[in-house]
Amino acid sequence: MFNYKQTLEAMRKERASLQAELAKFDRAISALASVVGGTAATKAKQPAKKSQQTSQAQKPQAAKMRGKGIQSSKPKAKISAQGLLNIVEAQKKRWARVRAAAKSKGKVSKA
Repeated sequence: MFNYKQTLEAMRKERASLQAELAKFDRAISALASVVGGTAATKAKQPAKKSQQTSQAQKPQAAKMRGKGIQSSKPKAKISAQGLLNIVEAQKKRWARVRAAAKSKGKVSKA
């Protein structure tokens, strides 16, 4: 029978050893970076920094938009009276076809 507790403990021990190994690598990278003259920052941290900068840059603009009650810069599209009539007429024709199809199905199924 499979022992979940033993497997869980083994996985936790493996994770701890991998974390210790990663810590060693971090210290080695930091030491080498100080010798070379660069920073110890990895590329994985750079996108987070960029997104934070972008967020900080957008905050004043968003606050300005909220203050004015503006939701978007695009004006709302408007339909002309004739366009609205065309839509209404087309919908009436579509529903008439649906009702006619339902009626004809009803007659066929009753027979």
